[in-house]
Amino acid sequence: MKGAQLPLAVQLRDTASFDSYFPGPNADAVTALRELAQPLALFGPPGSGRTHLLQAACRHHRGAYLPLATIADDSAELLGGFEHAGALFVDDVDAVAGDRSWCLGLLRLLDALRSAGKPYALALGAAPDRLATAVPDLRTRLSQCALFGLRPLNDDERAELLRLRALRRGLDLPDEVSRWLLNTRARDTGSLVDALDALDRASLSAKRRLTLPLAQTVLGPAGARTESG
Repeated sequence: MKGAQLPLAVQLRDTASFDSYFPGPNADAVTALRELAQPLALFGPPGSGRTHLLQAACRHHRGAYLPLATIADDSAELLGGFEHAGALFVDDVDAVAGDRSWCLGLLRLLDALRSAGKPYALALGAAPDRLATAVPDLRTRLSQCALFGLRPLNDDERAELLRLRALRRGLDLPDEVSRWLLNTRARDTGSLVDALDALDRASLSAKRRLTLPLAQTVLGPAGARTESG
Protein backbone atom coordinates (compact mmCIF):
# COMPACT_ATOMS: atom_id res chain seq x y z
CA MET A 1 0.00 0.00 0.00
CA LYS A 2 1.43 3.38 -0.98
CA GLY A 3 1.46 6.20 1.52
CA ALA A 4 -0.73 8.36 -0.69
CA GLN A 5 -3.44 5.68 -0.52
CA LEU A 6 -3.35 5.13 3.22
CA PRO A 7 -5.51 8.09 4.29
CA LEU A 8 -8.40 6.59 2.30
CA ALA A 9 -8.34 3.55 4.58
CA VAL A 10 -8.08 5.44 7.87
CA GLN A 11 -11.33 6.38 9.55
CA LEU A 12 -11.35 9.33 11.89
CA ARG A 13 -13.52 9.00 14.96
CA ASP A 14 -16.95 10.50 14.38
CA THR A 15 -16.63 12.33 17.68
CA ALA A 16 -13.13 13.67 17.00
CA SER A 17 -13.76 17.39 16.64
CA PHE A 18 -12.75 20.50 18.51
CA ASP A 19 -16.38 21.05 19.51
CA SER A 20 -16.52 17.68 21.27
CA TYR A 21 -13.26 18.26 23.14
CA PHE A 22 -13.45 19.80 26.58
CA PRO A 23 -10.16 21.71 26.76
CA GLY A 24 -9.83 22.06 30.52
CA PRO A 25 -6.13 22.65 31.16
CA ASN A 26 -5.22 22.13 27.47
CA ALA A 27 -6.78 25.24 25.91
CA ASP A 28 -3.44 26.52 24.55
CA ALA A 29 -2.89 23.28 22.63
CA VAL A 30 -6.37 23.51 21.10
CA THR A 31 -5.72 27.08 19.96
CA ALA A 32 -2.36 26.13 18.44
CA LEU A 33 -3.89 23.19 16.56
CA ARG A 34 -6.68 25.33 15.19
CA GLU A 35 -4.17 27.84 13.86
CA LEU A 36 -1.40 25.36 12.96
CA ALA A 37 0.96 28.24 12.28
CA GLN A 38 4.04 26.09 12.97
CA PRO A 39 4.92 22.41 13.43
CA LEU A 40 3.49 21.08 16.69
CA ALA A 41 4.20 18.12 18.93
CA LEU A 42 1.67 17.00 21.53
CA PHE A 43 2.68 14.70 24.34
CA GLY A 44 0.95 13.35 27.40
CA PRO A 45 -0.18 10.22 29.22
CA PRO A 46 -3.06 7.98 28.13
CA GLY A 47 -6.37 9.77 28.56
CA SER A 48 -4.95 13.23 27.88
CA GLY A 49 -6.66 13.40 24.49
CA ARG A 50 -3.70 13.19 22.10
CA THR A 51 -5.49 11.16 19.44
CA HIS A 52 -8.76 13.04 19.81
CA LEU A 53 -7.05 16.40 19.30
CA LEU A 54 -4.87 15.19 16.44
CA GLN A 55 -7.88 13.77 14.60
CA ALA A 56 -9.91 16.90 15.33
CA ALA A 57 -7.13 19.01 13.78
CA CYS A 58 -6.92 16.66 10.80
CA ARG A 59 -10.64 17.07 10.19
CA HIS A 60 -10.49 20.83 10.72
CA HIS A 61 -7.59 21.33 8.29
CA ARG A 62 -8.71 18.61 5.83
CA GLY A 63 -5.37 16.91 6.21
CA ALA A 64 -4.02 13.35 6.24
CA TYR A 65 -3.90 11.28 9.41
CA LEU A 66 -1.08 8.79 9.91
CA PRO A 67 -1.56 6.32 12.82
CA LEU A 68 1.90 4.84 13.32
CA ALA A 69 0.82 2.36 16.00
CA THR A 70 -1.51 0.76 13.45
CA ILE A 71 1.14 0.33 10.76
CA ALA A 72 4.33 -0.08 12.81
CA ASP A 73 4.69 -3.73 11.77
CA ASP A 74 4.72 -2.76 8.09
CA SER A 75 7.46 -1.15 6.06
CA ALA A 76 8.46 2.47 6.50
CA GLU A 77 7.91 2.75 2.74
CA LEU A 78 4.29 3.47 3.67
CA LEU A 79 5.44 7.01 4.41
CA GLY A 80 6.01 7.61 0.71
CA GLY A 81 3.53 10.15 -0.66
CA PHE A 82 2.61 11.85 2.58
CA GLU A 83 4.92 14.75 1.78
CA HIS A 84 2.25 15.83 -0.72
CA ALA A 85 -0.49 16.15 1.91
CA GLY A 86 -1.82 19.65 2.46
CA ALA A 87 -1.39 19.08 6.19
CA LEU A 88 -0.19 15.98 8.02
CA PHE A 89 -1.03 14.62 11.47
CA VAL A 90 1.23 11.84 12.73
CA ASP A 91 0.02 9.86 15.74
CA ASP A 92 1.89 7.54 18.14
CA VAL A 93 5.46 8.41 17.16
CA ASP A 94 6.55 6.23 20.10
CA ALA A 95 5.40 3.14 18.24
CA VAL A 96 8.23 3.36 15.69
CA ALA A 97 10.87 5.37 17.55
CA GLY A 98 13.03 2.32 18.19
CA ASP A 99 13.12 1.26 14.54
CA ARG A 100 15.93 2.80 12.50
CA SER A 101 14.20 2.54 9.12
CA TRP A 102 11.05 4.19 10.45
CA CYS A 103 13.07 6.94 12.14
CA LEU A 104 14.93 7.71 8.94
CA GLY A 105 11.68 7.68 6.97
CA LEU A 106 10.07 10.08 9.42
CA LEU A 107 13.11 12.36 9.30
CA ARG A 108 12.92 12.56 5.51
CA LEU A 109 9.18 13.16 5.65
CA LEU A 110 9.37 15.92 8.26
CA ASP A 111 12.24 17.63 6.44
CA ALA A 112 10.28 17.51 3.18
CA LEU A 113 7.19 18.99 4.84
CA ARG A 114 9.20 21.72 6.52
CA SER A 115 11.01 22.60 3.28
CA ALA A 116 7.69 22.85 1.44
CA GLY A 117 6.15 24.93 4.20
CA LYS A 118 3.49 22.30 4.84
CA PRO A 119 1.84 22.33 8.30
CA TYR A 120 2.06 19.23 10.46
CA ALA A 121 1.55 18.02 14.00
CA LEU A 122 2.68 14.91 15.83
CA ALA A 123 1.63 13.11 19.00
CA LEU A 124 3.69 10.98 21.36
CA GLY A 125 3.48 9.71 24.91
CA ALA A 126 6.35 11.69 26.43
CA ALA A 127 8.32 14.85 25.77
CA PRO A 128 10.73 14.47 22.83
CA ASP A 129 13.79 14.77 25.06
CA ARG A 130 12.62 11.64 26.92
CA LEU A 131 11.92 9.63 23.78
CA ALA A 132 14.34 6.80 23.05
CA THR A 133 14.93 6.92 19.30
CA ALA A 134 17.03 4.71 17.06
CA VAL A 135 18.15 7.88 15.25
CA PRO A 136 18.92 10.83 17.59
CA ASP A 137 18.27 13.37 14.83
CA LEU A 138 14.57 12.46 14.97
CA ARG A 139 14.45 13.49 18.63
CA THR A 140 16.10 16.78 17.62
CA ARG A 141 13.48 17.44 14.91
CA LEU A 142 10.66 16.74 17.34
CA SER A 143 12.18 19.08 19.90
CA GLN A 144 12.20 21.85 17.29
CA CYS A 145 8.41 21.74 17.12
CA ALA A 146 6.23 23.90 19.35
CA LEU A 147 5.69 21.54 22.29
CA PHE A 148 2.46 21.09 24.23
CA GLY A 149 2.26 18.78 27.20
CA LEU A 150 -1.32 17.61 27.63
CA ARG A 151 -2.87 16.86 31.01
CA PRO A 152 -5.84 14.53 31.47
CA LEU A 153 -9.03 16.07 32.82
CA ASN A 154 -9.61 15.53 36.50
CA ASP A 155 -12.90 14.05 37.72
CA ASP A 156 -14.53 17.44 38.25
CA GLU A 157 -13.61 18.49 34.70
CA ARG A 158 -14.89 15.21 33.26
CA ALA A 159 -18.17 15.64 35.12
CA GLU A 160 -18.44 19.18 33.76
CA LEU A 161 -17.75 17.86 30.26
CA LEU A 162 -20.65 15.41 30.60
CA ARG A 163 -22.94 18.06 32.04
CA LEU A 164 -22.28 20.54 29.23
CA ARG A 165 -22.64 17.93 26.48
CA ALA A 166 -25.90 16.68 27.96
CA LEU A 167 -27.19 20.23 28.28
CA ARG A 168 -26.37 20.88 24.63
CA ARG A 169 -28.48 17.85 23.68
CA GLY A 170 -31.36 18.78 25.95
CA LEU A 171 -30.67 15.63 27.95
CA ASP A 172 -31.28 15.52 31.68
CA LEU A 173 -28.20 13.71 33.01
CA PRO A 174 -28.65 12.57 36.62
CA ASP A 175 -25.61 12.82 38.85
CA GLU A 176 -25.69 9.09 39.54
CA VAL A 177 -25.44 8.33 35.81
CA SER A 178 -22.54 10.73 35.44
CA ARG A 179 -20.74 9.11 38.38
CA TRP A 180 -21.41 5.64 36.98
CA LEU A 181 -19.94 6.60 33.61
CA LEU A 182 -16.81 8.04 35.22
CA ASN A 183 -16.33 5.05 37.50
CA THR A 184 -16.92 2.27 34.98
CA ARG A 185 -16.26 3.41 31.42
CA ALA A 186 -13.29 4.65 29.43
CA ARG A 187 -12.70 8.22 30.57
CA ASP A 188 -11.12 9.91 27.54
CA THR A 189 -13.15 12.66 25.91
CA GLY A 190 -14.11 10.69 22.80
CA SER A 191 -15.33 7.66 24.75
CA LEU A 192 -17.36 9.77 27.16
CA VAL A 193 -19.04 11.64 24.32
CA ASP A 194 -19.74 8.35 22.52
CA ALA A 195 -21.39 6.97 25.65
CA LEU A 196 -23.46 10.10 26.10
CA ASP A 197 -24.59 9.93 22.47
CA ALA A 198 -25.72 6.32 22.95
CA LEU A 199 -27.67 7.23 26.10
CA ASP A 200 -29.30 10.21 24.39
CA ARG A 201 -30.47 8.06 21.46
CA ALA A 202 -31.78 5.37 23.79
CA SER A 203 -33.66 7.86 25.92
CA LEU A 204 -35.30 9.41 22.87
CA SER A 205 -36.13 6.04 21.32
CA ALA A 206 -37.66 4.68 24.51
CA LYS A 207 -39.34 8.01 25.27
CA ARG A 208 -38.04 7.65 28.80
CA ARG A 209 -36.01 9.94 30.94
CA LEU A 210 -32.46 8.80 31.48
CA THR A 211 -31.96 6.72 34.63
CA LEU A 212 -29.13 4.58 35.92
CA PRO A 213 -30.93 1.29 35.08
CA LEU A 214 -31.54 2.52 31.54
CA ALA A 215 -27.88 3.55 31.19
CA GLN A 216 -26.72 0.15 32.42
CA THR A 217 -29.05 -1.61 29.99
CA VAL A 218 -27.87 0.48 27.03
CA LEU A 219 -24.14 0.34 27.70
CA GLY A 220 -23.97 -3.14 29.17
CA PRO A 221 -22.30 -4.34 32.35
CA ALA A 222 -19.52 -2.19 33.70
CA GLY A 223 -16.13 -3.31 32.48
CA ALA A 224 -12.71 -2.46 33.73
CA ARG A 225 -12.17 1.27 33.47
CA THR A 226 -9.68 2.17 30.78
CA GLU A 227 -7.86 5.24 29.57
CA SER A 228 -7.11 6.02 25.93
CA GLY A 229 -5.30 8.79 24.06
